[in-house]
This record gives sequence, C-alpha cells and structure tokens, in this order.
Amino acid sequence: MAPPPTPPPNGHHGATTTGPTTELATSHGATTGLTRLGAAAPLAALATLVALAITVPGYRAHGLWSTGEISVLQRAQAALGAALGGLERAPILPDALRTQALALTGDPAAIRLPGALAAALLVGLAVLLARRLGAAPRFALLAGGFALAFPVLQSQARLALGNPIGELAATTAALLGAAALTSPRRSTALALALATLATLALALLSAGLLLGVLLPLLAIALAWPRRPSPPDLSQAPANLSQQPASTDLSQQPADLSQAPANLSQQPADLSQAPALVQHPPRWLAALLAAAILGVVGLLLALAYHQGDGWIPALAAARDLPLAARPYYRDFAASLQELSNQLFPWLPLLVVGLLHPGRARWPALWLLAGLVLVSAWSLRYGPTPLPLIVPAALVCAAAVEHLLAPSTSTATRRLGLALALAGGLILAKDARRTPGSIGAVLVHTQSEHNYPAKELAAPDLLAQLAQLAALAVLLAVLTRRPVPPSGAQTRLQRLQARLPPWLPVALLLATLAHQALRYGHSLLPRTSELLSLHRPLTRYAAWRDAGALISPLAIHRISDPGVALYGPPAAGRSALASRDSILTWLKGQAPAAALVRRSELASLHEQARADGWPLYVLDASNRDIVLLANTLPPGAVDANPILRVLRDAPPQLAHSTLVRFEDHVEVIGWQWQEPIVRGRETTLEVAFHVLKPLIAGSKLYLRLQQGRLSRINPMPHELAEGLYPAQHWRAGDYILHRFTVAVPMLEVLPGAHEVVLGLRRSESSNYKISFPTADDPELAVHFPGSNHEFAELGPVTVW
Repeated sequence: MAPPPTPPPNGHHGATTTGPTTELATSHGATTGLTRLGAAAPLAALATLVALAITVPGYRAHGLWSTGEISVLQRAQAALGAALGGLERAPILPDALRTQALALTGDPAAIRLPGALAAALLVGLAVLLARRLGAAPRFALLAGGFALAFPVLQSQARLALGNPIGELAATTAALLGAAALTSPRRSTALALALATLATLALALLSAGLLLGVLLPLLAIALAWPRRPSPPDLSQAPANLSQQPASTDLSQQPADLSQAPANLSQQPADLSQAPALVQHPPRWLAALLAAAILGVVGLLLALAYHQGDGWIPALAAARDLPLAARPYYRDFAASLQELSNQLFPWLPLLVVGLLHPGRARWPALWLLAGLVLVSAWSLRYGPTPLPLIVPAALVCAAAVEHLLAPSTSTATRRLGLALALAGGLILAKDARRTPGSIGAVLVHTQSEHNYPAKELAAPDLLAQLAQLAALAVLLAVLTRRPVPPSGAQTRLQRLQARLPPWLPVALLLATLAHQALRYGHSLLPRTSELLSLHRPLTRYAAWRDAGALISPLAIHRISDPGVALYGPPAAGRSALASRDSILTWLKGQAPAAALVRRSELASLHEQARADGWPLYVLDASNRDIVLLANTLPPGAVDANPILRVLRDAPPQLAHSTLVRFEDHVEVIGWQWQEPIVRGRETTLEVAFHVLKPLIAGSKLYLRLQQGRLSRINPMPHELAEGLYPAQHWRAGDYILHRFTVAVPMLEVLPGAHEVVLGLRRSESSNYKISFPTADDPELAVHFPGSNHEFAELGPVTVW
C-alpha cells in the first residue's frame, strides 16, 4: 500500500498537487496508507484521553433517566440474578459489558461507563482516520472535536442510551477492511482481513446485521481503490518538442509543481507510480460483492418472516405503532434526526458533502448509511445514526475547504452564507422543538413531556447554534489570505499577521464549549428533572438521621426510580386515594409522602383549611414532589406554591382596581422595562381573591398599538400553573408572573396600551363589574361597550 500523501502547505487540501498519487489520495482517501498507523496513533490517543476527561467525570452525579436508562439497568440486574420481568430486548454485547460494569462496581450509574469509553474511542478513530487521509494535525483534531461535540455522542457517553459500542465495532471494521484492501504486503493484508472479520463478528453481536455488518461492508466497498491508468509518456516528447530551442533553463521553475500541467502529471520516477501499489485481485471484489448480496438477502428474508417478536440477528423488533400507522413516518424523517443528532453542524456537513476533498470516502460512507437507516426506520422506528466518524470528517473537510487558499471567493462566500443561514434557522428550530435535541435519543420524549421551560433549553440550544455560526464566520475572517497580485487591503494585512492555527483554534474552543454545555450542563440538569435520584437520596439521608421515621407513602406513582432509589418494599406504603394521603400526613409521627406535582395544590389547600403543617422537602423532579408534615433540621420548604400565594398585597409599580364580577380584583401590575423588540420581558399582576375562579380560567394581558401591533395577544395560565384558580380562597393575594418574547419584526416601536381581560371558557370572558365606566383616578379605560377588557395605561416598546 502506498504511504500517505504529504499534506500540502499549511494543511489545505485545495493547494496545488502533483501526480496521480496525490489525486488518488484526495479522491479515494481510503486507499492511502491506513496500515501505517505509527504517525497518527499518538494524536488519536491524545484525542481519546481528552474525550475521556470530558465524558467520564461526573457520570454518577446525576440519576438515571426513568425513561430509557432504567430499562437498561433492569436488564443488567436480571443478568445478575434479579427476579425481573417484562424486560426489553437489546443486542448482546452492549448489555454484557454494562452488566459486567455493574457487577464490578455495584453502582447503577456504572452502566454508563462502557458507552463513555466507546464514545471516547470514536473520537480517537475520527482523528486517526483524518490523519491517515492526509489531513494536517490541526484538521484531524478538528474532526475529533466535531465528533465530541455532537449531541448524539454526548448523549451516548453521558447516559446509558443509544449503541456506541455497536457503532465503535462497525466503524473499526470498516477502517480495518479499507486498510486491508490496499496493504502493500500480503501478510499484513491477511492479518487486517482476519481482524476485520473478528470485528464484524463483534459488530454483529452489538448492532445486528444491518448496522453491524452490511453498513461496514458497504463502507469497505466504497473504499475500493481505483486502478490508475498508466502514464502516457508519449505525450512528453511532443510537449517538450513544442518548447523553443532557445529556452533559458534558468527561467524554469525549480519546483515541478509549478511546471506546465502536462509535465507535472508525469512522475519523475516510475518506481513511485501508483500502478506498483498492491491492488486487490478481482476475486476479492467478487467475494466482497457476494458477501454484501448475501447479507442483504439474509436481512430481507429475516425481515419478511419476522412477526412481532425480537430477532437477535436483526437486533430489532418491529415498531408496532408504526406498523399500524406507517404514514406517521416518512423517508425523510431521518434527515431531521440527523440534524438533531449533529446539532448545530448540519449546514457545515452540507458544505462538506459538496466539497469533500480528501474526505470523499467518509462522505460516500455517510450517504450510504443515511439511506440504509432511512429505509430501516420505516419498519423499525427511529434509530440513532451510527455515522459519527464519517460525519465528523466531512465537517472538518468543509472547514478545510472554506479556509483553503485555492478556494474561489465565490465558493467560499456561498459556503459561508450556507453555514450562517443554516445556523440561524437551526437556532429558531431549537426554540420551537428543544426536546428533539435535548433528549435526542429518547424517541418517546415528546415536546410536551420535555422540561424545556425549567431547563431554559430553547435559549441554551439557540445560543449554541448562533455561536457555531459565529465561530465559522470568525474562522473564515481570520484565515491566512492568498498573496494578492496588487496592493493588499487592510483586512488582508491584518489576516497576514494572524497565526495560521487561529481559525481552527476558534472552532475547537467552540466545540469544547458545546460539549461541556450539553454534556455537563443540559444532560445532568435534565436528569435531575426526570429522575427520582435526588429526592429519594435526600429522603434516605433524613430517614437515617431519624428525622423521618415512618415508611414512605407512595401515591399513584409508577416511576421505576422508586424501586431503584427508594427504600425497600418494607419501607414503602402504597396509598391509592387522596384521602389516605391526607390521613397519613395528619398523623403525629414525622411522615413523608411521594406524590404527583398535580396533587400538590389540592393537598396544600386542604392543609390550609385544616390548619396542619405541610412542607415540600424536594421539588427537583418535574412531575413528583416529596412532602412531609415536619421540616427536618437544615431542610428548607421548597413549596413552589409559595412563589405565587401571598398573605399581603404585593407591591408593584402600577396600582389599579379592576374587579371581575365577584371573583377577583386586580390591584396592581407592572412590565419589566425597558421592553425591547427581540428580547424577553416579564409581566406581573397582583390579584385579591374574593372567591375561587372557575377551573380553566386564563388571563389576557397584552400590549396593543392599534389593530396591527400586539404583544402577547393570547390568554395564558394563571399563577404559572402552580396554584390553579379553583383552589384560591377568599382573602388570598396571588402574584402572577409570565415571561413573553417580544417579536423583532411583527410589532412596531412606540407607546402601547396595557389591555387586561379574564377568560372564563373557550367562548366567554368574565365581565368587569368595577369600575362601571372610564375612571381616570384608577387609570382604567374601556375600549368597548362589553366591559370585558380594560386599558390600564401605556408603556413604551423600543
């Protein structure tokens, strides 16, 4: 096999190259020296260690997700002898490794360690392959940075979700097979072929026939070296004969790369011609084609005869809801999933697919895998795309193309425009559907169930997308310019003073920031909201200290985290009705209960009416709270209702008095000022309760200028949804808050009137009973005669 090509100056693939050998390396990167790993291995090992330092620390600090992770843990526990039933099926090898990690440590969170290790090795493979395809070290590290920052890799490394072990085995098999094809020594090729077969067997046990065998075989076939045509030396004399007899040899370029094109394409030494590189025999091509056809036939046969059960060779069972409603998923759904799993780098991936350069083989590998997974998902449902390594190399190739001096200005501008526009579009999409990115591998996690508001996930993800677009822009602006033929511009003079590594350093810093924000901030905070780890471990500490002595009452909660983190069955008491919970908590002994958050308002109202204490010891979970009738030493009442329920009137900027029938009085309001278009603002309203409102009542509080410019026109839930209006009591004071985004373009600047109303149902509103007419002293004006809406005064929108 030929040695890897010498990287062109400053590491850009677009620099002038010479000879068929370089053309072969750039267009069929897999045919370069993949067997000579000595030069690339240290850099890949360094990238792997950095990835481990990012993915492993803090792996047990956040609890297992009740959706997805605990089912993985239950399979490991069952393999160790626990009596569990109704378990999901999964590939053999990943479960075996997770079971071994659990057996060695005894820590449930240890099931995340095999995935973290596999993810770090995938980062190392990305760097290794980039180097063997001829990329400069900084671009190889950039490929590893892309792999590390992808949400799909961070989710598989920080959570026990996905199948990074299967992806690692399949990717390794593809790289070993590609190296075996072009090995110059038969013994080395045979050893690599045997290693490929062994790795394919591991991939089969880890990911099944499609993703573990067929996809690597297709990748190997795409890496098949093209047999170069022999050099046509007959053209050389003819061309040389066209040179004038009086040619001054002193004027000829010293570097053959600057010679005429017809001369530069002839190797000076035939011993260096790529025709002498070991080329795979035809029978090996036939064998590879037969293997691919055999795997395809076996896949089709198994899928055709598969019923509703699990087939280990396929590593999948049919998606029954999708089988009943196949129109719920179209073929292009995998494109959206690819965008979510590689967020926010899809625009850069598109640029790389258009200009892959030396990453042509990874680009073909990526496209083939995307087609396979798209077809597979139509029958078996959403599947994590096992394409981290080729996607990372294609993204790095896009950056290399944008920074290359030989790239035309028009092409660079078009690629930059695509990256910037795509980043802004992805930022807007992330605000609309943050759950599809924040919980990228939990396919049953709908936007309604994802705690986007509590996590501030829309803002975080949008900022990551905007920062990615900004990093690409800065990288292009800080590149080394092409020496101009005339006078340099001020920008070119500034660019010439900058170090050549600065653009890649900016992108690497952005990728590290994304990996840390997503893997060490968003995912752990999501675990806290979706796991019972924190409330139940705190309960165990209070129980051990003697502050809570009675068993833990469980009220209509089926979360598997109760059995994992809670007390043993003898220390739990299942209560079916709300009355039984009230009776339990009214007792004299310090008692605690785990209830749904939706039950908290009713229990709080009853406790207030009966005059017995009720405390919320932990409200970290999105849907479940830990209650007690006593406050342990050092504990703080975390009752969220206390944020909106007051015993005295809140002091707001504007006082008023508007009564809605005989239910509530609005006694004050304020908007967080200044109100600036394109930013968020918070409105606050103070209510004095005369009697409870009807369930489902909502508040109108909007800013309006004429008929066109409206801010927050729709009604929204009262009291942040923490204390529903039907539980309010006469004499209560309610502080209502609501945060609204002020549109950038849809509203006009200037004075807007604050319009107030109260909705009773979908078709009717409450009437304003006081004042009965415009009242300048109360700053109340009625725009209509129906007395359903009142204007409370103007505010300025900038």
